[in-house]
Formats: sequence, C-alpha cells, structure tokens
Amino acid sequence: MSEDSSSAVKMRPTRNVKRNRRIFNSNTQSESPRKQSRPAPLKVDVPLTAKEVAQNNGLRLRNLLKLPKAHKWVRYEWFYSSLDYPLLSGENDFQAVLKENFADLGTHLMRKSEWTKIRRLMGKPRRCSAAFFQEERDVLEQRRHKIRLIQQRKLTELTENDMKDLPDQIPLPLIIGTKVTALLRKPQDGLYAGTIDAVDTLNNTYRITFDRAGFGTHTIPDYEVLSNRLQETIPLSSFQQRTRPTPRYMSAVSPPHRVSQLQLDSDPLLSFAPLQSRLLGDQSGSIGGFPIKFLVQITKLSKSLAIKKEKIDELKSMNTKAEKFDTYLEPLSVEFQKRYAYNVLELEELNRRLEEQLSMVQVYSKELSRSQGIDVDSSQLIKDTCDSDAKALFERRTAELNYTVQSPQIAELITRLTAMLLQLKTVSETDINAHDLRSIQHSLEDLRSTTDSANGRCV
Repeated sequence: MSEDSSSAVKMRPTRNVKRNRRIFNSNTQSESPRKQSRPAPLKVDVPLTAKEVAQNNGLRLRNLLKLPKAHKWVRYEWFYSSLDYPLLSGENDFQAVLKENFADLGTHLMRKSEWTKIRRLMGKPRRCSAAFFQEERDVLEQRRHKIRLIQQRKLTELTENDMKDLPDQIPLPLIIGTKVTALLRKPQDGLYAGTIDAVDTLNNTYRITFDRAGFGTHTIPDYEVLSNRLQETIPLSSFQQRTRPTPRYMSAVSPPHRVSQLQLDSDPLLSFAPLQSRLLGDQSGSIGGFPIKFLVQITKLSKSLAIKKEKIDELKSMNTKAEKFDTYLEPLSVEFQKRYAYNVLELEELNRRLEEQLSMVQVYSKELSRSQGIDVDSSQLIKDTCDSDAKALFERRTAELNYTVQSPQIAELITRLTAMLLQLKTVSETDINAHDLRSIQHSLEDLRSTTDSANGRCV
C-alpha cells in the first residue's frame, strides 16, 4: 500500500505557476537582463550660493503674490501710508491700558493663565461687530484729520486735549518730486511706484505720475501713499504751547500801500512824478513810509531766492540721472561731473549772497522798528537772558554742593555751555523767526573764541 502511494506521489504532475511581478518563484527562470533594476545614481547635495537662494526665494514669493488673496494679505499686513504709519505702528489700546492700570508690572513674559487673569481684571471686551469696526474707522479718520491740521500749521483749530491721542512724532507732508509707492485701483489693482507731481491740501490727495508705462497720472488719497525713503518727522512737543500773544504795539506798523504800474501810467499826477526815476536812480528817499534801499534789498532777495529755486530743481534732476547711472552701473561722464560741480559752486555763491541780503534786510527792519518805537531784535535779548540765567544757575549749584571750581577758564566754559543749552530750550519752546536763531550762532562763536584751536572741532 505504501508503495502504491509513493508511486502516485511520484506520478503527480508539477503545478504550473504563472510568472508575474508580484509572485517570484525560485524554480522559474530568472528575469531577462533587460528588465533588471539598475542601481539609483548617487545624489550629492551641492550647497547653493547666496544668489541662487535669493533667486529661489524670489520665484516662490512671485508665485505667492500672484494669488489674489495672498496679494491682499501682504498689502493689508505690511503696507502703511506715510500718514498712517505713526498712528498704527505705536502701542495699541491693550498696551496703553496695561501701562496705565498695571504700571508696576515688571515683565511681560508670563503664562497664558496669567494673561487671562489680567484680561479679566480689565473688564469685558466689546463684541466684534460692524459697529465696532465703524467706530474704529471713525477714530482713525479723526486722528488723520488732526495730523493734517498740524501739517498745514492750522494749530488754532486744535486744543491740548485734541493732541493727547496723537503720536510723539508727526510726519511731515510729502513734497513734489518725492518717490513714492501708491495703491492704485484702476486700470489695475496693486501697489506701484511713482513720483508726486502735485499736492492738493484741500482734498487731501496727491497727484502721482506712475513709472509703469501706460498708467499715466492719477489722484491718490494721502492715506494710500507711502514714501520710498525714510519719512521725516517732527516732535509733537514743538507744536504744543508755541502760540504767544502778538504785542499790541505791532499794530502800529502799517503795511506798505501797493501801487501797480498800470495805476502809475494812467494817473495824470503820478505818471509825471519822479517816482520811477527814484526807484531806479536816487535811493535816499522813501515810498509809502519805507526806504527805497529797503525795497531794493527786498527785490534782490526775492530774485536771489527764485534763482536758488531754479538751481535746486536742476540739482534734483541731475541727482535723479546720477541714481539711474548708478543703478545700471554706468560711469558718470566728465562733462556731467563738471556741470554738477559748477552748479554746486553757484549754489554756494548764492547762499553767501542771500546771507548778505538777509543781513541788510534785518538792518533796515531794525531801523523801521526803532522809528516806530518797537524793539524786535529778540536774538540779543535771548542771549543776554540765557547768559545771566546760566551764571546764576552755576553759582547756585556750586553753593549747594559746597564745591569751588579752581580754574576760572573751566568755570567760564561751564557757564557758556549751560547758556547754550538754555538757548536751545528757549528756541524749542517759543515761536521765533529765523533771525532770532542768530543768538545760538553768536554763542557758538564765543565758545570757539574761548577754546583752544586744537579743540575747535568739538564746538
């Protein structure tokens, strides 16, 4: 029986297994050499250069900004106009309340549970609603209006309470020729570079010519314009408490009566009067109560200022060309450099001439003020007052500290430096004209005369 069973096992045919990719039978034939898997090539990581990394990041950023939602998100998150940046970059309401109610809080590195406790102590916050957002927009628009009034020097329309919610630094208005980035709605929505061509303070807009071809010139609100350069600001304290009453005796000076050339020619009496010859020839008389020499100096000063404005515009145009040459890595021509240097020298000569003419106008102004019984030369008065106050302050402090300065030169230097600081404080707190600033220049000249020549660069 066992022999029959063994023979049956031997006679059983072998199972034919179909070859496929998933089942591999060792008894079957091996795969053809064409289908054998080749070893993967060895990859070596080559470090990228900084330029290649920047290019890759630039491509990724460009692809991201192609998405409308991503473009709007970047604009809402990072684009602040020159008018809104001081308002929105400062501390928020939560930081202000935290500073006011928790002044003794020594650190801001706290756990979430501790911050939750502080928020509960502040009270229940407002619900995020359309009315809340509208109120925030109204507050922002009011603060913008206050900054515009300060920029236009309309301080009489503001009170001290109105300035409490303004930032410490007030941005100056943008001028014509400033390179800016503006938000344009049509013909294509986006941020584009341009140049300010006109300023409309009545409607609070800028007339901007865009650099991209085909966009032309458009009127953009001031809260959608950002300067490409660092925004110039001025401290808010310089606008506070700067109004001082005008003396009553200033009303005694009557403005000159303007007489046009047409009136001179048509008038039967004045047309034959020697008025025109006196303006061009003899300058010893007066017109309308003002000396002819004074009027001549005013005319020269006006013409010099007009010429200086033309030179400044020409230099501005040349600076723009120089920036373009520098951008394209092109050298400046010798002729361009000579012309630029010539304009700079002419501007320096104009400044010297303007200083002389301003001095002459100031001399005649003093004569007119004396004839009216008015003393308007406050520069020397400021200097004398600050010198006496500095001397009294030095003597009082040395007496309080029971200390005596042995060297009289050092004591004099300390007194002069203290007087200089007092003059700067007086100038910053009062509304004075440009001539009153000469007191500071006189003090600097006195300091240079009393110091050694080796230390002259420090003064």
